[in-house]
Amino acid sequence: MNWKKRSGLLLILTSIIHSLIGIVLFWEPLVDIFQAGVFNSVAPHFDRATLFWFLLSGALMFILGHFMHWLANDLKKEIPAFLGWHLLWLSIVGAFIIPGSGFWLVVPQALIIIKR
Repeated sequence: MNWKKRSGLLLILTSIIHSLIGIVLFWEPLVDIFQAGVFNSVAPHFDRATLFWFLLSGALMFILGHFMHWLANDLKKEIPAFLGWHLLWLSIVGAFIIPGSGFWLVVPQALIIIKR
């Protein structure tokens, strides 16, 4: 199996899992956001802001994973190693700051991209 060609799908899967965990963990703040009418409903509530960043980062991972999948499978181009390096450093820093997080899930995905 060519893991490099599947790395975009792995990141998409990670983003979906990340977002679903965020929804489960922060269900009440999500409901609160909608009950407040969504517009300008996050600040100054820390729990709502945490949910927002949880979902936003999941969406950004989804977009990046979709781009990587398109690049590798539709255009038949190599995913650049610099992208893997950026993901590696971001995930290492994130895992160091929040060891109980899922940042560590991105480390093997980054290494797949870096490997030539």
